[in-house]
Amino acid sequence: MSKTNSVSFFKVVVLATLCLINAVVQLRAATFNFTYGDVLIGFRKVLQSPLGGDGGGTNLVVDAGAISYFTNLAPNTKVTIGTFTGAQLSQVGTKNIGWSAFAYFDGAPAANTIFLTSPRASLSTQSASNTCPTGSANSYTIGQMSAILQGAVDNGSFSALNSSSAILEADGYTYALGADVSYYLGVGPNLDFNGTFQYNFEKYTPANFIAAGNPVRADFYWYYPAAIHTTPTAFYLGYFELGTNGVMTYTAFPSGGTVTTPVITSFSRTNTTCYVKFTTGSSGTYTLRGTNSAGLATVRTNWPAIASVGGNGSVNTLTDSTTSSNKFYVITAQ
Repeated sequence: MSKTNSVSFFKVVVLATLCLINAVVQLRAATFNFTYGDVLIGFRKVLQSPLGGDGGGTNLVVDAGAISYFTNLAPNTKVTIGTFTGAQLSQVGTKNIGWSAFAYFDGAPAANTIFLTSPRASLSTQSASNTCPTGSANSYTIGQMSAILQGAVDNGSFSALNSSSAILEADGYTYALGADVSYYLGVGPNLDFNGTFQYNFEKYTPANFIAAGNPVRADFYWYYPAAIHTTPTAFYLGYFELGTNGVMTYTAFPSGGTVTTPVITSFSRTNTTCYVKFTTGSSGTYTLRGTNSAGLATVRTNWPAIASVGGNGSVNTLTDSTTSSNKFYVITAQ
């Protein structure tokens, strides 16, 4: 009897010890407190040559806060992204790294909508505004973005430096048949969210990033789902800037350029889609507005807004889908 009791007691002690160890591990694991609609920022190491090739090692995924926070900032407001630390970023580095910011809605309030960076070739020049993909195309990109999020959720215990808003993870992490992946595996080897997005969205830092002393910027755009056979331009929101000291900031709706009077250069219609081409200045917001003959007496700035684009100094096209043969258009700028 005593032998049986001693064995049972031993089992209890072992189980209690295992439970204690498991509790310690759980306490050390960070819970990634992502909320639906938050902006994520991913960092990874790249090879010096060819530029953009994967450098392996550790990735960092940061929750920068709700997209509504960024879209509701007053023009020219500059804020610091304070949800990651220098110690966390140092695990990836600041030289020869690639980074991007993104957010998405796969349902309400804006189904199949993505928000994504576009790298600047020149520090002071806004990147070209890309056209919006269809809702179906956006949904495939959202699938890759969601996999990156799930990968960050999984990796709370990867590093003691991990926190509720910033997760370090292995560059090659994958789980659940690719439904949970690292930042790098989510953007894919061709940096196109594994073939689901056609424009470049990552910004890189050079090997002499710190010595050169120049920050780098990536513009932030809203890619709302476009109707089939239309090419609306993504809406410009602002830009992210990474300093040589590793500090990242965001500037909303910069308007340091010139808001110029737009000129409609051409108008065409195919089936039920109207295409309006017009010039823009280097900043500001340009809005396509339309009304029927009954509304012509209304002040033009009060005509219903149809679509908008940020000024980029180029000729842009906005579209309107309508079955009406009685409609007038104007472009307003502010």
